[in-house]
Parts: sequence; structure tokens; C-alpha cells
Amino acid sequence: MRLEHELLLLCARTQVDEKTRQRLNVITSPPAEIDWDYFHRLARRHSVLPLIYSQLSKLNSLNIPSSELDRLRKNYQNNAARNLLLSAELCKILQQLESAGIEAVPYKGPALAVYAYGNVALRRFVDLDILVRKGDVLQALKILEGAGFVCPTPWTSAQRTLLLRTQHNLSMSRESGLLVVELHWEVASRLFARSLQAEDVWGRLASMRLNNLEVKCLAAEDLVLSLCVHGSKHLWERLAWICDVAELIRTRKEIDWDTLLARAVSAGSQRMLLLGLHLANSLLDAPRPAQIEERLKADPTVARLAREASQRLFVSADPLAITIFESFSFNWAVRSDLRSKLRYCRLLLQPTDADIETRPLPRALTFIYYLRRPFALLRRDRERRHASGNAKER
Repeated sequence: MRLEHELLLLCARTQVDEKTRQRLNVITSPPAEIDWDYFHRLARRHSVLPLIYSQLSKLNSLNIPSSELDRLRKNYQNNAARNLLLSAELCKILQQLESAGIEAVPYKGPALAVYAYGNVALRRFVDLDILVRKGDVLQALKILEGAGFVCPTPWTSAQRTLLLRTQHNLSMSRESGLLVVELHWEVASRLFARSLQAEDVWGRLASMRLNNLEVKCLAAEDLVLSLCVHGSKHLWERLAWICDVAELIRTRKEIDWDTLLARAVSAGSQRMLLLGLHLANSLLDAPRPAQIEERLKADPTVARLAREASQRLFVSADPLAITIFESFSFNWAVRSDLRSKLRYCRLLLQPTDADIETRPLPRALTFIYYLRRPFALLRRDRERRHASGNAKER
């Protein structure tokens, strides 16, 4: 492991014990040599710059270049200011939805920063995720439109109907795309994870304070599972997603592990859960209860997937271009039963909002979106490879 990689993992957390602090001082002192430019690019790729500054600014080491601390400080301050603005905007939207009789739950974004990290400035996020019941989606969209949010492209009635049937969230933006709201009616697609359907989580909601406003939030067990499902979907290519799981486990002592495991097992998402918990423990020293250890020993595939994900974290300091084959192979392996694997294959062949927005079709011809989907996947894969090749040349 390069020193920059070790430094990144030791700093990407809110709590540092004395042993870790001593190691940090060793790493940042002669004769050790840190490539600070590479380190900064790596931390930026993994969206953990606020955590990095939070820890490095507390070190007694005099060997961290002042220019690097200044750069990290500026990023931290800019992120904190933006997060405060987004938090205020989120609270405003939640109050508007509540006034219309719509129960809404902030998901990830500012709510997760406060709930898991205890400080909205320590987590980077770029959009606002809000969960509503499926029956309230159309009314919620109208409220967002009244607040100035628009869809990327105008949807026809047929497109909107198809999106509500095939997707689990829709995106709207304002301020020329700088402020994005993702409206969810399911935490994850039914075909991706059966365990996270909205009708299951509504009865288990908790509450929290956000900007002095009492808001609803997912129960800790549902939030842990949802984060592990999300990370698995994206091959855990970003360290920030592992930080979310680690900080949530450290902060929320009330997690009922037996209940969490039972929900994951009944829905076929156990391996996704175990993988997220294993990565949080092995990379960021998050606690892991005994019942999790037992399940990990019984499923060696989790360790293999964890090694694969861990290696991917440090392949490059630049964003990765994940190919269709890599994504399919990982998501196939992270499912332990054939039924879940086949459901994932069905999900891949369903048109996304990007597919549907390319060309409006009348309701009678919407089946064409399904026929075009495989070709769209291949085209996007080719574009990602091309973009990755250009980035390497630069």
C-alpha cells in the first residue's frame, strides 16, 4: 500500500484514536514522502476531502505543506457553505410538501451528514434525495415545479407513466442544474433489492433534527441496508460510500443487528449487507458484531468481492470508467440466489430515464424503448471507454 493510500484511509473518519494519530504523524514526517498532489486528487475522487481536512488540521505535524492545508481548508469551507445552503433548501421543500399533506423523508444528503457524521460540513453531497409515497409522486412533482424545478427534458404523458412503472426515482433541477432534487418513491428498484420497498419502511420511520426542524428519517437498520445496497450497485468504487456505513455504525449504537440480518436474508440482500459491513471494518475499523462475523465466515464470496472492491479504490486518482462487463460480473456475484440474479438481469433490460428522454414515443409504441435498451447499454459503454482513454492520454 502506498503511503498516500494509508493516509487516506486513516483520515477518512470522524474519530481517530491515539494509535492512529501517532501513525498519522509518522506518515507525514521525514523520511516518509507524501505526493500531496496525488493524495489530493485521490481524496477528491473519493469525495472525502472534508474528512481529510478535519483530521489533518488537528495533527501536530509540521511537515504538512502549508499550501496543501490552505487548499484543503478552502475546499472544506466551500463545501460547508454549500451544504448549509442545500440543507436550508431541503427544509424549505419538506415544509412545502408537508403543507400539501405529503409525508416526505429526506434520504442521504444533509440528513445523512447530520445523522451519521454529526456535522453537515463533513460529508460532500451534490443533490437532495427525498422519499415520498408512490401515490404522492405526481402531486410532489407539481410542488417542485412550483418551486422552480424542471425536468431535464419535458415528459409526455406516456413517458411519465413508463418512468413511474420502471424507475424508483425522478430527477429535477434548478439554478441551471446546480440544485438537483431526486424524488424517490422507492429506496431502490424492486428488481435490484426487494428489501427496500417504500411500503416496508414507512412504518418504521424515526425522526431527527435538521436545521432546527423535526424531520422524518429512515430507521437505522433500513438506512444501513440501503447504503450497502447502493454501494454494491456502484461496485463500492468511492470511499465516501464506505465512510457512510462506517460512521453510521459508529454513531448509531441502537442498531438491532439480528433484525437487520433477518431483513436482509428474507429479501435476498444478505451478501450486499455483509460486503458493506466488511469493507467498513477492514478499511475504516468500524465495529463488527459477532453475528456478522459468523455470516462472513459462512460466505467466502464476500471476502473475494471485498478484495476486488478494495483494489479498485486505488487503481487511479481519476474517476473510473466501469465497463458493462465489470458491473454485471460484480452485481451477479453479490447476489447469492438465482432468483435475485435473474431479477437483476431484468433490471438491466428496463429502459431508464436517459433512454426514455432521448425520443418521445406514443403510449402504443413504448415497447420500442425496451428494444433499444441493449443498444443503448453498448453505446454508453463505448463512450465510457473512449472518455477513459482520453483522460489517460491527458
